[in-house]
Amino acid sequence: MVNFDDLLDDDEAPVIDPRDIFLTLERDKRFSFPRDIQTEVMKAWFAIRNQRDTIIKLNVGSGKTLVGLLLLQSSLNESKGPALYICPDNQLVSQVIEEAESLGIEVVDDPRDPAFASGQKICVTTVHKLFNGKSVFGVDSVKLPIGTVVVDDAHACIATISDQFRITLPNTHDAYQSILKTVTDDLKRQSPSRFLELADGDPRASMEVPFWAWKDKQDKILKALHEHKEDGELVFSYPLLREILPYCRCIIGGQSLEIEPVCPPTDLIKSFFKAKRRIYMTATLADDSVLVTHFGASPEKLSDPIIPISSQFMGERMILMPQELNPEIDGAEIRQLLVDLSEDENVVVIVPSKQASESWKGVADQILIGDKVAAGVEKLRGGHVGLTVLVNRYDGIDLPGDACRVLALFELPEVSSFREAADMSILADSNIGLRRQMQRIEQGMGRGVRSNDDYCVVLLCGPKLTSRIKSPEGRKMLTGATQAQLDLSTNLAKQLDGTDIDGIEKVVRQCLDRDSGWVKVAKKALLKAKAAGGLSLDPVAVATRAAFDLARIGDHPSAVQTLKTAVNALDDDDAKALTLVREAEIAHHIDPANAQKILLSAHKLNHSVLKPIEGVAYQRLTPVAGKQAAAVQQIHRARFLEATDRVLHFKGLIDDLKFEPNTANEFEAAIYDVGRLIGLGSQRPEKSFGKGPDNLWAFSGGEFLVIECKNGATSEQGISKHDLGQLGQGIDWFEEKYTSTVEKTAIIIHPMKNTGPGAAVIADARVMTEKQLSKLRSALFDFAKALGDGNVLNDVTRIGELLTTHHFTPKMFVGHYTVPLKQT
Repeated sequence: MVNFDDLLDDDEAPVIDPRDIFLTLERDKRFSFPRDIQTEVMKAWFAIRNQRDTIIKLNVGSGKTLVGLLLLQSSLNESKGPALYICPDNQLVSQVIEEAESLGIEVVDDPRDPAFASGQKICVTTVHKLFNGKSVFGVDSVKLPIGTVVVDDAHACIATISDQFRITLPNTHDAYQSILKTVTDDLKRQSPSRFLELADGDPRASMEVPFWAWKDKQDKILKALHEHKEDGELVFSYPLLREILPYCRCIIGGQSLEIEPVCPPTDLIKSFFKAKRRIYMTATLADDSVLVTHFGASPEKLSDPIIPISSQFMGERMILMPQELNPEIDGAEIRQLLVDLSEDENVVVIVPSKQASESWKGVADQILIGDKVAAGVEKLRGGHVGLTVLVNRYDGIDLPGDACRVLALFELPEVSSFREAADMSILADSNIGLRRQMQRIEQGMGRGVRSNDDYCVVLLCGPKLTSRIKSPEGRKMLTGATQAQLDLSTNLAKQLDGTDIDGIEKVVRQCLDRDSGWVKVAKKALLKAKAAGGLSLDPVAVATRAAFDLARIGDHPSAVQTLKTAVNALDDDDAKALTLVREAEIAHHIDPANAQKILLSAHKLNHSVLKPIEGVAYQRLTPVAGKQAAAVQQIHRARFLEATDRVLHFKGLIDDLKFEPNTANEFEAAIYDVGRLIGLGSQRPEKSFGKGPDNLWAFSGGEFLVIECKNGATSEQGISKHDLGQLGQGIDWFEEKYTSTVEKTAIIIHPMKNTGPGAAVIADARVMTEKQLSKLRSALFDFAKALGDGNVLNDVTRIGELLTTHHFTPKMFVGHYTVPLKQT
């Protein structure tokens, strides 16, 4: 028998070109040749392979897994091992291993396998395995070296990394109670009323520990955590944060607290930090800043991402926004449409929270959350299930082919941590906040199309979500292929303008039934897609990471200067305010007095940031100058380009104006915005200044409404003594700030109109119950539609008539939308 191995030339150089490696593999028949798009990417990478950090952007279905495996095998052949393939979860690990076996590439799934360490085989594992306080790769030292690492679905790994570098403690944990006790006085000074909600265990209450209290009380805080370092809640996170606790933020909620650094210090995993080659692969990463903030890539050494010229390898998507086509279509109608479609197809609905999933319990075949997701996804991949609801899962899930033919996203994604919630309360109206939302929306939209020959109908539902997608700023933040498909959908919408739900169902079924006209136009649309070239880095994010790293090594002056430079380059007040807070946090380490001055500057730009130690002077609410009608004209011209945009925005407000527990912040924010949109001065004193009523409105004639919102009240015995006490405190505060002679009406928004046990009537106080709130919601929607007529918006007199017709003038508002408070 001939030994063919003897014919191999031992002196011959190993094959290192990824495409050549592919041709030498003993692979499955389905892998005849690499696709053109794969060859294009591998060739581009090979030319810059010695660059430490490289980015590859490939649309879903373009074959990222094959590319990643071949790049790692190339690195092994070039002695740049060991080679590690990182996945966001175990499901993807299994898929990568299966593909590797089909290709004839040898892999292992245990980093401790000697074949990995010796560079003989690629290790495929999860991001959890690499980044944690007990990492087998070592923390602060190299236990298992890495030569080359591929981070697949890098966008999906970001959330996991943030989770790994976050301490979360329930309110039942001793360390939670110790830390809360340590900072109680500081929290009370920020807002006495919010602290009471937090102390009561309100699940929606949360407060950030002021950075001066967090740093100055580090000894007690560190001791509280150290004593429980082996507890399950701390064992994997505490080792990563213990040395940088002074540079972390702590936010305490009614049910739990979270401690998280400004940026995850992934360099603590030295094996990753010292890897010779780090390759990030993604489909939907429109913002490259996270490679700097979360993976520690050097912005100066990052080159442009590798993006193939062709974008047509994304699957076909018909994207429809029902409420763009007809703002009067409601959620119940869309839900019924999805139920009907699920009789024949797998329909997947993504909702932002567990609470949002409650309305689907009667119609969904499965609701997947947490550890139920993996098994539920396998059922979808195995055959017809019907209607599946995913709770807050916008990435890391593959639903190819018949696993998902209709995908619906309901409302905007919610934040995933207290830190993100605190930042978004500041950035909600900024481009930075919009970019974060658009990133998650696009990730969610990609779940149902996983190859170039796949197809799916995508429904984007809810007025706020629709408004974000419709906005020119939001659309620019999406990838070229998604923008091309949205452009096609916009053209389709023009033909369907004003249609009802039946009309939407007909066009959906045209896609599902593979209408040849639709298929042709959908494929043609992708030919026009242009991938955005170049590196997209947010200067503020880059500066924040640089300042964080400088502070960690004790160079606080340089860190402060880095952020000061970033602030000076900003035009957006909200982004400037948040960056000033980051600057103040670091400045406190070297000049506490200056830190408070910086924080005061931030607070003047945005009242949602922390209050300085000395507090802030209340800024009296001035009625809008001129007539109320003129104010309406001005704000509506500035905020809404199209009539549909206005109606969608008002629908979003109306959705938030409801009696429902744990929605106080959304309700109060909606009352604030309603005031502005009907031409009033509007303020949230309690939120902005820590004292006063929830809302304050000022009419142009000088009349004020002092409003206390209790939309989450559940008492059936009347308005409680506590709730009326808060209204009374709001009145006292108002009279202190404005004198008792200023005309005012005190209003409490509550399901009941009579006092409860022990509560006394407040003279002249009024109540807005569900009946009156329902009338207000209807009037607001009608008002928004009426303003859609350009002739009306251009005529101040007609706007004034509308204000009267809808009872939005001072005396009419009080008389029509409130009733007298009654003694039981």
